[in-house]
Amino acid sequence: MKNLIVGYFDDPTALRTELQDIPVPKDLKPFEILIKVEVAGSNPKDWKHPLPAYFNININQGDDCAGTVAALGSAVKGFVVGERVAGFHEMDTANGTYAEYAVCPSQAVFHIPDSLSYEEAATMPLAIFTAAVGMYRNLDLPGPWDRSDDKAASTAKIPLVVNAASGAVGAFVVKLAKLNSRIGPIIAIAGASADYVKSLGADAIVDYRSETVAEDIKKAAGGVKINYVFDAANSLASTKYLTSVLEKGTGRYTCTTPFGANKVTGSDGEMGRILEAAGIYYEMIWCGDVHEAKKPGGKLFGAVMSRAIEDALAEGRLSGHPHQVVKGGLNGVLGALEELKGRSMKKSGNAKFVARIGETA
Repeated sequence: MKNLIVGYFDDPTALRTELQDIPVPKDLKPFEILIKVEVAGSNPKDWKHPLPAYFNININQGDDCAGTVAALGSAVKGFVVGERVAGFHEMDTANGTYAEYAVCPSQAVFHIPDSLSYEEAATMPLAIFTAAVGMYRNLDLPGPWDRSDDKAASTAKIPLVVNAASGAVGAFVVKLAKLNSRIGPIIAIAGASADYVKSLGADAIVDYRSETVAEDIKKAAGGVKINYVFDAANSLASTKYLTSVLEKGTGRYTCTTPFGANKVTGSDGEMGRILEAAGIYYEMIWCGDVHEAKKPGGKLFGAVMSRAIEDALAEGRLSGHPHQVVKGGLNGVLGALEELKGRSMKKSGNAKFVARIGETA
């Protein structure tokens, strides 16, 4: 089968890809699923993780895929060969999704309805699991499975601030929050993509470019105390103004970057110091929690979340992210990753890139 390696190889400044012919994976572990990949999705981590200053690994970096079940590990239940699925491959391991066949842990695979295209489905896995881990494992917000009627233990509304709500992770936070009516108002922070965020169902949109952004957020909350912030922008500037709107002692903040000094991100630890000084609980999101279970219950959470995702998709209460199909299948992945790398500098563009494997020459 065709398999695409992503890395910097012998030049630490030049990202490259290399198309290989390798055997189709055959020896599955008990809880693994072999997926015949129709479409693979790209993520910013795909160009970051190979960096010499990061994990310095040249490997198939694809983690998002949509396709059909080709084979099942001996302990997998609830799946049948031939079913349409989307899966989240375990990061930085072999048999990634930039290939004709990929291997995904069964707890991070979910069924997709016939009404959902493979292209749209391929935008979901990594981003929606990142959103879910941040919301339910870190912020401890009520999930789609929690009661929200008048018989619930608490019926109080829970304001949620979502920064960078137009990106894939932020958009899925808004979409998941809409699955439990106790969460609200959903206060989304965006810029030029405000209209898209509004279409997701956010209750209020705040422009991050406003000189009074913190006051705007508080006003949108209607005087209710804010205890939950999901920051998908992960910047020092956003940490500063978001910290000012959170309640001291009870506020919770989560994002996907390290808070301490980190040579890879160039951080000197100021984000963590700001949050500590304000008395705010903070925790980094590691979406691989659903694979590795470094924290208790991670793999089980992944399985529960997968069922919640597929149910919401089947009922039409959840959708994928806007996407752009790259030309040339796997041969177009490098261009997509270069574009994602450029976005990190200019902070523009929110569509996910996806590649149709069958279009690979």
